[in-house]
Amino acid sequence: MGTKLKDLLVTDDDNFFGLEPELASLERAKFVVMSAPYEGTVSYGKGTGAGPEAIRLASQQVELFDEITRDSHIPRHGVATLKPFNPDCSAEEMTIGQIYPATQQILEAGKFPILVGGEHSVTPGAVKAVHERVPDLSVFHIDAHSDMREAYHDDPYSHASAAARINEWCPIVQVGIRSRERIEPGHPDRPVHCYHAWDYHAEGPWIDEAIGKLTRNVYLTIDVDGFDPSVFPGTGTPEPGGLTWYLGLKIIQKLAQSRNIVGFDIVEVAPTEGQQVSEFAAARLMGRIIAFISHYCWRAEGAI
Repeated sequence: MGTKLKDLLVTDDDNFFGLEPELASLERAKFVVMSAPYEGTVSYGKGTGAGPEAIRLASQQVELFDEITRDSHIPRHGVATLKPFNPDCSAEEMTIGQIYPATQQILEAGKFPILVGGEHSVTPGAVKAVHERVPDLSVFHIDAHSDMREAYHDDPYSHASAAARINEWCPIVQVGIRSRERIEPGHPDRPVHCYHAWDYHAEGPWIDEAIGKLTRNVYLTIDVDGFDPSVFPGTGTPEPGGLTWYLGLKIIQKLAQSRNIVGFDIVEVAPTEGQQVSEFAAARLMGRIIAFISHYCWRAEGAI
């Protein structure tokens, strides 16, 4: 990808959270959002390709004051928006050919990368770029599915193989899992610790135990089907059960309080005609994670 970051920037107020251009400029913004409207390997419900645009539009209706941390972190730190990636390609070209170099540029500019999908196959390229810059990286993975198939339909970059690709570089802690092909322990030097939803569906000491298995620097990847379908009804492969809204937020808050989150994504939103529940919940989740990172991670690291 030879395009410079500034040439990918959305320069008007048609951006995430509807910010004034100054707050969404690369000079001002500390966060940069990438949109990957990709659904090239979907195996059941379609529509995740429309997720990023729906979430962007919903984010423009979100109030920017965070009531948990008692601050307006989004206008305080700024959020830049990049133009969507071209979805007319293979999954490998999307994640390694487009997302990976864009994430590299974001990190080189000293910014925080946020990725919005699209299906989960978009995640490995962002993780690869962050891992190259932060070698002690581990990944906190919220999902209904383990995504640990070595390949699915002969494609090693399928959405069902996202965690398997990530595990080539990083250890993983998975939460909310309730659908998998088999138990996959991961690489011997990079274990995959799985907390199944059946056993861990309420707040308890298991949350601190799970977070305790992570390194200091963490990439957070969220497939929205890790939440209960009542929270995110619009998703490609919904599974009964899952995290409630407030349990999910409590887990992410605890993660931010004790680890340094260095990148995150939200994937697998499939907008449903006639209602905006899922995209609005995703926009709210995105804003809440930005608040947690600003309030907890950056203060602990002395960044603000």
